[in-house]
Amino acid sequence: MDIKTLQFICAVVEAGSMSSAARRLGTSRSHVSRRLKALEQSIQVQLFRRTTRRVEPTQIGWALYEHAARISQELNALQATVDDLGKNLRGHIRLSVPVALGQQVVGPLLLEFANLYPEVSLQLTFSNRIFDLVAAEIDVAIRVTSTPPDALVARDLGPVDWALCASPAYLRAHGTPQEPEDLLQLDMVSVNVPDQRLPLELFDGRETRTLTLRPRLQTEDMLFLKRAALADIGCALLPLYSVQQELDSGELLRLLPDQRVRVSAWGDQLYLLTAPNLYPTLATRTLIEFLHSRLRASLPI
Repeated sequence: MDIKTLQFICAVVEAGSMSSAARRLGTSRSHVSRRLKALEQSIQVQLFRRTTRRVEPTQIGWALYEHAARISQELNALQATVDDLGKNLRGHIRLSVPVALGQQVVGPLLLEFANLYPEVSLQLTFSNRIFDLVAAEIDVAIRVTSTPPDALVARDLGPVDWALCASPAYLRAHGTPQEPEDLLQLDMVSVNVPDQRLPLELFDGRETRTLTLRPRLQTEDMLFLKRAALADIGCALLPLYSVQQELDSGELLRLLPDQRVRVSAWGDQLYLLTAPNLYPTLATRTLIEFLHSRLRASLPI
C-alpha cells in the first residue's frame, strides 16, 4: 500500500464523500472510486459503506484511516522539518475571513504577507459564517464570535467594539440622541436579526440598559450597511473597525460614545480558528503568528 493510497483514504474519510475528496485531491470522483474499489478488492475487505450522499468508514476502514492519518502527519512533520532546516518558506494556505474585516483589515495584511513570502500561495474566501473547516478545506479562519466552536483551536485576537453611527445630514434631520431611549425614534440599519427585533444592550460603566429596536434595513453585508448610513438612511450598528475611517473624517458621527454597545446574539471577540493539527506546516505557522501579532495591533477598540 503506497503513500498515495493512504492520502486517498484520509481524503475520503475527512471529506465524507467521493466528490468532496476528489476536489481536495484535484482529481475526478470516478478516479477516487476506482482507486478505493481496487484497494478493497486487493485486501478482500470492505473499507467504506456507500450511500447516495455520504461515504462512511467501516470498523476496519476507521482503523486503516487512523494509521494513514498518523503516517500523513509524520510526513507533514518531516516536510516542516526540511523547510525549517532549509529556511525555505513555501506552501499553499487556504483562508476564510469575514467580508468587511477581510476587505478593510485582513486583506492589506495578507498582501503584506504575500510580499514577504513570495513562495507561499494564498487562497482567500470571504464569508461571514463559521463552518466545518475540514469539510470546507480551510486551513485558517478568522471569525467574530463570543463562543468559538469546541472542535476548533481558537486563538483570541482581542475584543471587537461595536459603534452606533449616522451621517451628519441624518442627525440634522432627526436629531442626535442624548440618551439610549432616544434611539427608539431613529431608523436603524443592522445585521440580520430574528423577528425584526434588535435587542441592544448599552453599558455606561454603572448600569446596563436594554432596548428592543426594529431595524428599517437588515443585511449580512457590513459594507452595504455602511453605505446605507452614508446615504442618510438611518443609524447603523457596525464594528468599529469597519467605520473608523469615516468617523475620523467626519462622514459619520458616533452616537452615545460613552456607552459600550453590545448585542448578545452577536460576537464581540475576534478569533483565529484552525482545525486541530499536531503538525501544521511552517507556512501555516508563520501566517498564524503574523496575523496574531498584526491583528491585535491593528484593530481599533
